[in-house]
Amino acid sequence: MIADGCRVFAFPYSGYWVDVGTINTYWKAHMDLLNDPPSIDLNNRSWIIHTRTEERPPVRIFGGAEIVDSLLANGCVIEPGARVIRSVLSPGVTVKSGSVVVESILLTGATIENDVTIQRAILDKKVVVGGKSRIGGDQPAGGNVVLTMVGKNSIIPANSILEAGATVGTDVIPSDFPELLVKSDAFIKTKRLPNEV
Repeated sequence: MIADGCRVFAFPYSGYWVDVGTINTYWKAHMDLLNDPPSIDLNNRSWIIHTRTEERPPVRIFGGAEIVDSLLANGCVIEPGARVIRSVLSPGVTVKSGSVVVESILLTGATIENDVTIQRAILDKKVVVGGKSRIGGDQPAGGNVVLTMVGKNSIIPANSILEAGATVGTDVIPSDFPELLVKSDAFIKTKRLPNEV
């Protein structure tokens, strides 16, 4: 541009900005929204964030559920006894009774069955986590956040354990799991052919 003789201007920006080019920075940007005060104010009427939203019913939080420092989008259902702590839930997420979601991002239409624990994880759209599973959890020493990830449309079988750092690809079904324990460095992918998905 400069070589073509165009005028170039610098603009000093002192507001919130983060490059979300990695999974960890994507997760951190979501957690920044939960700070008090948040790093960026989503309620600032002079700086409106325009976004497409789906037509869904309001959030439904049943008695006995606990929500702490979290963002819940329209259509979420949090059943009795479920706990959502410092997490961001996209539209249509269901967290069933007895489940606990901590410092995680659950994307559109994810379903968390009963008595599941999810900690420091990112679950993509339409993921189903079977009852009594554990996703993420204990973090390694050193202070670095190790995220557990589950890809779009995947189904985690009941009673599974995905250690911190484990990854499940897209369109994975229970028969794709060689065992219910998925180690921290493991990557589970579907065994089906593209025409079978």
